[in-house]
Amino acid sequence: MSNFKHYIDGIKNGESFFNETFKLNLMLNTLCVIHAIYAILLFSFDFRSLGIYVVVTAVFYQVIRLFVSKGAYRLIILLSCGEVWLFAAVLEVALGRGANFSFLILATIPAVFYFALSWGIYKNKELVSLLFSIVAMVEYTGLYVYNIIHPKAIVETKQYMDITLTSYNYAVGFLVMVGFLMLLHWDMAQKTSTLSNKNVELNDEATKDPLTGLFNRRFMNQNLEEKVDRLLEEGRIFGLIICDIDNFKKVNDTFGHESGDDVLVNTARVLMSSLRENDVVCRWGGEEFLIAIDGNKKITVDVAERIRSMIEDMVVVSHGYSIKITMTFGVCESIPGLNVDKLVEIADQRLYKGKQNGKNQVVFE
Repeated sequence: MSNFKHYIDGIKNGESFFNETFKLNLMLNTLCVIHAIYAILLFSFDFRSLGIYVVVTAVFYQVIRLFVSKGAYRLIILLSCGEVWLFAAVLEVALGRGANFSFLILATIPAVFYFALSWGIYKNKELVSLLFSIVAMVEYTGLYVYNIIHPKAIVETKQYMDITLTSYNYAVGFLVMVGFLMLLHWDMAQKTSTLSNKNVELNDEATKDPLTGLFNRRFMNQNLEEKVDRLLEEGRIFGLIICDIDNFKKVNDTFGHESGDDVLVNTARVLMSSLRENDVVCRWGGEEFLIAIDGNKKITVDVAERIRSMIEDMVVVSHGYSIKITMTFGVCESIPGLNVDKLVEIADQRLYKGKQNGKNQVVFE
């Protein structure tokens, strides 16, 4: 039951989407069933010739299903609307206005708007919708005038026939209108969901490193600029850690570049798992990473030392090799008046100092 509810919620939110072929087949099958019920009602009231006509229309919808696989959507929509308009006119003229078959003509208007606006199969979708609507209203008005001039109502001579057909016509018309409006809502929800997902993908491509999944240099620069602004406006101190995998070239030369990539990916996981919610880490370049810490120098040094220890204990298993690495860290605290480039430069100088002094250490002075 919970899976079914999840599926229904997915449809409502646009996460599940039925393609045009499915929806057209569903529409044509539904119209076939609706007409079959009309035929049963007409036969039951002894209108055999009309009943036979309606049976033919039901079969007609199964015939035009052959065009679905060919993608002839515009032809199918035109034929379907034309059949409904003709059907309504024939039954209205034959039986009189007592059964209100003309109401079915109005029900085609939201259907046309749905296909034109949602499916994009017409170049001038607004114009097409307007023209279909005008044709529908002209026919509806014409039948109304005809019934005034020829006020016969054969349907009223049969007991309960007018009530039965009127109720069924209103039910069909209402369900068709609501159905297509709901389809329009679901299609718009699906397109919104698709667009939202695409925007997320594009944002990830613009801000994420494709190998490690960490933020890239571009994103980090923007983030650090914001931190510098907050430092000046609110006095919010932050720390910088720049870290580099020791002897990474030797890893690539010894174990191969694929193993080198595995080392980078596993290093990134350790970095991400070691940070708090407001801390940010990025792949700064090659085997170098930059981390922005929400806190002062002491907090930043503690984080760097924790990461250093975790990296030292890490074993990367790749292509049959067990690879151990170390990292060297340069740390600095934000200083009012210094821009991002200068702060990174200070941290980088301390990283270089750590490399010169034996590697696998945290340098903060």
